[in-house]
Amino acid sequence: MSSQRVAIVTGGARRVGEAIVRGRAARGDAIVLHHGNSPAEADALAEALRAQGTSVHVVQADLAVPGAAAHIVDEAMRVYGRLDIVISSASVMGAHEFESVTDAEWQLAEAVNLRAPFFLMQAAARVMTTGGVIIQMSDHLAFETIFPHLIPHQVTKAAVTQLVKTLASALAPRLRVNAVAPGLVLPPEGFTERMRESFLADVPLAREGTTDDVVQAIEFLIEAPYVTGVVLEVDGGRHLRR
Repeated sequence: MSSQRVAIVTGGARRVGEAIVRGRAARGDAIVLHHGNSPAEADALAEALRAQGTSVHVVQADLAVPGAAAHIVDEAMRVYGRLDIVISSASVMGAHEFESVTDAEWQLAEAVNLRAPFFLMQAAARVMTTGGVIIQMSDHLAFETIFPHLIPHQVTKAAVTQLVKTLASALAPRLRVNAVAPGLVLPPEGFTERMRESFLADVPLAREGTTDDVVQAIEFLIEAPYVTGVVLEVDGGRHLRR
């Protein structure tokens, strides 16, 4: 068996997930690159990384479907025979006013943002050896109360932070479990300049975050052997203004 580390990154084809994949590839990991519905982006990223010498295995799975998360772990073990790092980055964020949230929208957020990470961690914990690391992507919105149009996303991300702390205790000392909660990084569609200025008024470092900021936080948590159960807020200090 190769001594090369193997990392799963869910939601790894686009946006922050893509940056995480590139960061792990730069560290020499073999990558299991999951995407939900971005085949062109996933294949293009995989080919670019393979050209640089990285081993990449692409897995498509709809995380809203039961069993999909465990399938990703099964693929990692089938292809590489080991699993060292899991970074659960995939999520959904739908903007819906409180009065208009539907049962289907709630179930989708719960399935992708909460259920899938749990079962991904469960499946990973069964096969990872001592020293393995699980990183869950949370969100600064898990701690905010001023975005009532994002309730399903906020509530499920808040639950994920509790999940991380609970599993960090349950899986210690064999595995470490941490989370990263980014602030304003790659604003979503519809985020106007006025909204940006208003948001940054409460950010002590007075700028948006970058994908590099997130990747560096993940790198710290992966390489810090005495850190577990931490939710690292990468928000420019916005949490200080709550």
